[in-house]
Amino acid sequence: MLPDGDDQATLDVTAAIAAITSRVEQSGLSLKESADFNLFEKTVRATEDKYLMEDFSPRFFDLHGATAFWIGAYNSHGNVVSVQAAKMEDLKDRSLAEHWQQQQRRIFVDPNPQARFGTEHAHDAFHMRGRIVYHGNLWLRKDVRGQGLAEPLTQLGFLLSLLKWSPDYLYGLMAARSAEKGFGIRVGYRRFVPRGTHWERAPGHVRPDDWLVYATRSDLHGLAKLIVRESGEGPE
Repeated sequence: MLPDGDDQATLDVTAAIAAITSRVEQSGLSLKESADFNLFEKTVRATEDKYLMEDFSPRFFDLHGATAFWIGAYNSHGNVVSVQAAKMEDLKDRSLAEHWQQQQRRIFVDPNPQARFGTEHAHDAFHMRGRIVYHGNLWLRKDVRGQGLAEPLTQLGFLLSLLKWSPDYLYGLMAARSAEKGFGIRVGYRRFVPRGTHWERAPGHVRPDDWLVYATRSDLHGLAKLIVRESGEGPE
């Protein structure tokens, strides 16, 4: 008797997470997941970049385990070498673009009258509704870059989001240069729009050239199957 499709999909996701975790740990790193965003802020502020995105700041949002998490990767000395975070919004009554229109204005424009938020956001964002995960604040320490860790670490965040929330969409806002170089497709994004949020005059620390990059639930399940197939660790 064949397993139920939903059960098999869950097995694929858990097998893929196990394969990624094993790969990262074989590189000498350990992983920790947390929903403590006060600790996330403290951890990020101690890195060389020190950049905490407003979306993951407890000063702006009530972030808790039901709708948000972050992952830290640590070397053998216990020093953090990578962080990332994800949170889920249930947008049943409005599109992602409408959500941006309200949220980005409140975060960036209201405290900074020099900034000017436009309305011509990524076309796809006007049609994206439901359970939507935002993935961001991805950082790797300089000495571990170029070692093939960015992709599996990012995929881990994607697949944990899939396992926890089974979202309709998972998205990020990626610098045009990174998107054009193919980083997005390597980590698991499958849809690319050469405009994210529309800024007529962006705040100084916000890139105005971001692309909307995203994956559907089906895309994420496809990523899990690909990882399992390549690792040879699928369920028998």
